[in-house]
Amino acid sequence: MALELHAPCPAFDLPGTDDRNHTLAELKGKLFVLFVSCNHCPYVIAYEPRMVALANEYGARGVDFVAVNANDATRYPDDGLSPMKARARERAFPFAYVRDDSQALVRALGARFTPEVYVFDEAKKLRYHGRIDDNHRDASRVTSHDLKNALDALLAGTEPPATDTTAFGCSIKWK
Repeated sequence: MALELHAPCPAFDLPGTDDRNHTLAELKGKLFVLFVSCNHCPYVIAYEPRMVALANEYGARGVDFVAVNANDATRYPDDGLSPMKARARERAFPFAYVRDDSQALVRALGARFTPEVYVFDEAKKLRYHGRIDDNHRDASRVTSHDLKNALDALLAGTEPPATDTTAFGCSIKWK
């Protein structure tokens, strides 16, 4: 079941690619963006440059970002913590990239896809859920910048133009 709008973010304490655990409590920004991600999905790979650009742009404006990989690393070894560390280094991720091996966080969110995005306000309440934008293949052909629009609206103190969009990508690889 999907997390409802205005519901609190589930607590988490997950190991990151930087060799430390990351928790919900440490996020002190005006907003918090949670990317459900992985290493092998072609949709995620196509979106990674945009994810990095958004984190760089909005991180400077007080928005925290975390990417979480919960895919079954037994069946998909490329999604294990060691390959995640290599990917975070190669892509110069400006955000924490954490491993949800138990899949508890993504289950509590009701996540289904990689990538899938959740935006929480300062009180850690869900304010936007869905896709990054409407074109994973070609950033120059994006006509709806859904995540960016939500962040801009929330930072301005208004409601996002859309609070729930349909995420698309690869399915989460459940255990």
